[in-house]
Amino acid sequence: MAGLLIGDVAERSGLTAPTIRYYESIGLLAAAPRSSTGYRRYGDATIAELQFIKKAQALGFSLEEIREILKLSRAGTTPCSRVLDLAHRHLDAVEERIRQLSRFRDTLAAEIRKWDGDREPTCRGLCQIIAGTDEPLEVFRPRELGAKNERRSHRKAR
Repeated sequence: MAGLLIGDVAERSGLTAPTIRYYESIGLLAAAPRSSTGYRRYGDATIAELQFIKKAQALGFSLEEIREILKLSRAGTTPCSRVLDLAHRHLDAVEERIRQLSRFRDTLAAEIRKWDGDREPTCRGLCQIIAGTDEPLEVFRPRELGAKNERRSHRKAR
């Protein structure tokens, strides 16, 4: 049986073997056929799919969204309109994140200016921000609950 071993696929794709096995376990990649000795054997198409997955993740797509896109593509459907819809939603989320970070930057800069003017600074202002006694800041909010759970599941699968 010809085909690439998982180490070869990992090297060519820039991903780790555990990540490739994880993608297979969640159905993102089709299960690779096995050799008579039980080794997974992958085709060149797997490398292209893994590169697609990496690029889509870099653009902010969740693994679930990527799975949906790949499923449509494998079924012979052109997923362009779905990808465009998802891209619009990601752009909206990025713009909201920029607004949140800008507010955070302004608040942090104002607190630092206060501290810079004090001869003996206290941490009252910044500590109140951290403790949440001032206006709550939504700076480090996860992108989506699903994305958070994907990371948790991925760590468990390793």
